[in-house]
Amino acid sequence: MGLSDYIGRYWVGAEAIYAVILAMTFTSVLRTYIATSDASYFPLIYSALFCCIAWGIADGSFYVWERKYNLRMENDIIDMCRSKREKDAAISLIGEQLGNTILSNMAADKRQKLYGDLVVHLAAAGKKEAVSAGDILNIILGTTLVSTVAGLTVIIPFFLIEDMYFALTISNWLGISLLFVIGYYRTYEKDLFERLRSGFITAVIGMMIAAITVMLGG
Repeated sequence: MGLSDYIGRYWVGAEAIYAVILAMTFTSVLRTYIATSDASYFPLIYSALFCCIAWGIADGSFYVWERKYNLRMENDIIDMCRSKREKDAAISLIGEQLGNTILSNMAADKRQKLYGDLVVHLAAAGKKEAVSAGDILNIILGTTLVSTVAGLTVIIPFFLIEDMYFALTISNWLGISLLFVIGYYRTYEKDLFERLRSGFITAVIGMMIAAITVMLGG
């Protein structure tokens, strides 16, 4: 299974976006950098990369935690659906889980009828197995890899180009381009214009967040 099978394509893209913004925030500090030695700014570059790695590990751990919580709740709902005395509680929990989805566009009475039908179907459904060690490893390694690769894309020019300010310019363009690509492929829409629009908006919002973070001292 790919990472998107665990956390969804939307959040896989979000992980990459966060890492790009994080790395760009670090490297933006170099705009006011006064050189004291040829390699003295590299601790900051390494810090940016290590923060991206740490971000991936932390987020992966939270996704595992969320997955375990949701799995436990889903299995509890199935148990409630099977119990005649707890069907009302099951309907209430199903409503909480689905109330903020597309079903919120339906009339309340029709939603309640649908929830009642779901209770019948869920009572006959099998319960999911616990989150396996393999799933945990895939989620944490997956988020770490996505975050690391995205951050590395932003900082790689500093290892290849001697002129720090030129490397910073290339780094910024790589970050902006990566934000655009993520936004382009992240949208569910197939229309080329909408994909380009999504990429452009993602790049602009990412740059704005990075700029605001720098201005606030982050």
